[in-house]
Amino acid sequence: MRIPSDVANAIEHYRALTQGTVDEESICALAEAMVDLPHRLKKWGAELEYSPMEPEYPTLPGSEGFHQVASLARTADIEEEQQDGEVKWITYGDQLFCFLENLVKERRIGVMYEASAKELVQDLVTKEILGVKVESRGGAIYVKARKGVVLACGGFQNNHEMLVDFLPYATQLPIYPYGTPYNTGDGIVMASQVGAKLWHMTGCELGNFALKAPSEKFGVGFRLVRHLPIGSQAINVNKYGKRFMNESILLSHRKDLFKVQCFDHDGAEYPNIPFYIVFDETFRKKRPIVGMHMGWWCMQKLYEWSDDNSAEIEQGWIVKANTIKELAEEIRVGPDALEETVTRYNEYCRIGQDSDFGRSKEWLGPIETPPYYAAELCEPIINTQGGPKHNARAQVIGQNDKPIPRLYAAGELGSFFFPLYEGASNIPEALAFGRIAGEQTAGLRPWE
Repeated sequence: MRIPSDVANAIEHYRALTQGTVDEESICALAEAMVDLPHRLKKWGAELEYSPMEPEYPTLPGSEGFHQVASLARTADIEEEQQDGEVKWITYGDQLFCFLENLVKERRIGVMYEASAKELVQDLVTKEILGVKVESRGGAIYVKARKGVVLACGGFQNNHEMLVDFLPYATQLPIYPYGTPYNTGDGIVMASQVGAKLWHMTGCELGNFALKAPSEKFGVGFRLVRHLPIGSQAINVNKYGKRFMNESILLSHRKDLFKVQCFDHDGAEYPNIPFYIVFDETFRKKRPIVGMHMGWWCMQKLYEWSDDNSAEIEQGWIVKANTIKELAEEIRVGPDALEETVTRYNEYCRIGQDSDFGRSKEWLGPIETPPYYAAELCEPIINTQGGPKHNARAQVIGQNDKPIPRLYAAGELGSFFFPLYEGASNIPEALAFGRIAGEQTAGLRPWE
């Protein structure tokens, strides 16, 4: 959780990140709630620990207050491993969830499982939200909300139709959720049906690249290692067999990822879609090419990746060839073009300077040990930011720019963050505006 150190820096930085898309009252409300969040968590019994983490946008005003992240204290002493220059990140989202779940149980708050909210019940005259229509195994249920409804049902990262509607490149680029596959935009549909105004719909956070074949099979993103190991014998190429970016950048929440979505107007095409990772035997034997410690697929143990990627080669997820030209034919890119690209890249490795994309010297590893390998890539989407617009009190705003009575929203369902996002901010935002929404709803008079 990226917690700002003080309100003044938070206001300044959030103002810079949102670039005029969020009103000043909401900026101040979020800044105050975020700074107060650690005190709230400690009051509820949480122990926090802090780690250094550079801000995503250090040149923006207020960034000096964003150099740390907080997490719930570890329940066991686990050291972060470092292998080939890559830190294996260990996260504790499950501890946070269990902590909050226990607070709910202690208060004996009922939770309805296997009950999908489908529609909001609205008074046609007053426009007040009176409850929710739910579908369960036993059929339709109407749940009365004495005071109000808080929508906290996430984004639309696993709704292909919405992705295509709001992210035009999704027509060509395969996109799979990196986290929960259950975020399908239900809250956006329900809020729209009662007249909510939408905002930030084109905002999304991408998380490196993923292998297309297993992502397609399991429906979730099998993300590559978050940061290529130092000296990696690997490059990314487009459908013409050409490199198009610096592969050594730490790709997470960075707009560099959108180089894949670059559109060539004259050619009326996305030249970098499809795209591939190309590597040699040395890189293949180093370690699994996918990240092994984060993401839905490994948290849910959907598949066990082999240590040297051999099982995935046998399954055809990664193609193998004795020469670069043969590899090019396997992935249907120009053999001469790919051979020229690899030769050019290897020369940069020899002289220690990438003149095309500025890949750092320590990350330049020549692709020269056969056999050679390639795999088509796709985008793992961390989350979307769009949804019903809300104000500083978390009230959902209608088409008339007035709050829809008794309806609130929190989290990435209409996130505050757009167009820029400070990494590790969505979880604390959900907790901050969730608390605001809860307090506002609890303070209402029952509608009867």
